[in-house]
Amino acid sequence: MDRISELPESIIHHILSFCSVDGDLVRMSVLSKTWFHLTASFPVLNFYMGDFEFRSRESFFKYIEYTTSRFCHQNLTADSLVLSLTLQEPEELYIFNKCLELVLQKGVEALHINLLDSPNVPKYRLPNTLLSVSMLIDLTLIDCELPSSLMVDTIKFKSLMFLELNRVRIDDEMITYLTTSCPLLQVFHIDECHGFKRFCVYGHQNLQEVIIAYRAPVEKIDIEAPNLTKIEVADYVGRKPPQMSLASCKKLTSVSYNGYSNGFPDFLSNFPFVENLALVSTSKSNNLKLSSHSLRALWFCSFCDLDKIELSTPNLGLFIYSCDDWYIYSYNAWYIYSVIKHLPHLKACMRCYANASIDARWFQKLRLFLDKKNGFKALNLYIYTDEKLIVLEKTKEIELPPYELEHIELHFENRESSDHAAFVDAVLCCFRPRSLTLRSSFSLTDFEEQSALVKFTYEKLLEQEFQGHTNIQIVSPYSSKAQKQFKGLMSLPTPLPRQEKAISFIKEEE
Repeated sequence: MDRISELPESIIHHILSFCSVDGDLVRMSVLSKTWFHLTASFPVLNFYMGDFEFRSRESFFKYIEYTTSRFCHQNLTADSLVLSLTLQEPEELYIFNKCLELVLQKGVEALHINLLDSPNVPKYRLPNTLLSVSMLIDLTLIDCELPSSLMVDTIKFKSLMFLELNRVRIDDEMITYLTTSCPLLQVFHIDECHGFKRFCVYGHQNLQEVIIAYRAPVEKIDIEAPNLTKIEVADYVGRKPPQMSLASCKKLTSVSYNGYSNGFPDFLSNFPFVENLALVSTSKSNNLKLSSHSLRALWFCSFCDLDKIELSTPNLGLFIYSCDDWYIYSYNAWYIYSVIKHLPHLKACMRCYANASIDARWFQKLRLFLDKKNGFKALNLYIYTDEKLIVLEKTKEIELPPYELEHIELHFENRESSDHAAFVDAVLCCFRPRSLTLRSSFSLTDFEEQSALVKFTYEKLLEQEFQGHTNIQIVSPYSSKAQKQFKGLMSLPTPLPRQEKAISFIKEEE
């Protein structure tokens, strides 16, 4: 029995929204007259050229024309319209413009236009009709031009909450005019847009998030928004930071900057209330000196050595340090916010991403860094390399007592090798943990109790204790005993594949 057809139309539309390819809607429309009507009134219009298996570009554009005209003929407004395609011929441009105008006249809540690279066709300029869509909530424009009457006509974006402009020409006045005309705007993204040198927003009551990524120079970022909570600034070329004025944004707690550092002089003076901070620099000679009582989480991606880092951050709960080339060049600023969005008050943890360049000197710098009264209680070390690790025997020559830690996690994100034992040996020459966990994301690594690496780690942990008064238990890190032991310790492993192997060692007094 066809029970789905008996459901309310809005619920059926919600079910249809889970179709991964819009071509499925075409096949469903031939089931019956009822389903023809249901698909014709479907308010989600998504046209991704790569998702369709048409014999020609001509048939794809005819499908767009047919679908939009069939929908608008019913005098309906669209929940969303997504157009992701290339324009190569005048006829394609005509159909594209006709369909867009038709939907805009009826109304749409979310509009995403991505024209990709169209080298043979001038950049498409959006119609002035766009400025009159008062119900628009979400607007994303990629590789196109804003309407010609933007600075003349009155913008009616009274409902707009999300605005993203990517490779769209925009000047300083347009930025101010857009934000002034969108009183409900919460999120504003600008990515590789040319034409502006200053990003100035004044007195905006609802703006919560700003992301600015650029290649051309930006001179100034000046924002007065009482509810701004997050800002990301990324200079793809790597110049010195622009002049920033955001001290009046008292709710601004998450900040990310990617670009030239030169020690980040007085960087935090612009952000007196920052709690989550991400700094990225490819400079090899820079240093980092930060002082903040509000800072709770810091991610520093740089070639900067640990001995050039000075932190005066008494409330820091998590310090992520990446000295690996891959992490620096592929850095994603969004990641830090997903990891530490609701950071609880736990014992301080340091997390390091390292590569094959680590040696005895690197361990010595890490050991001295932790000795600078930073107060870290847990240490996570991530080793990701298919190269042979540099010889670590000289770690035994470090004339410092092992640093006391409550917990250490070692993440081997490469295939098992004899270097892993050498690495564990170097770690335990420098540190004396109450518990230790070994992790690997490769199924070939065998972390069973009888494996050579587990036996080696067990023996090295025993050597750290005196007169045999300590018992070492080998358990799963997910067991209740391990969870009790690790309670309050910061342990934030990234989601690993299903074949992850992990085993923990817990010291107990006899």
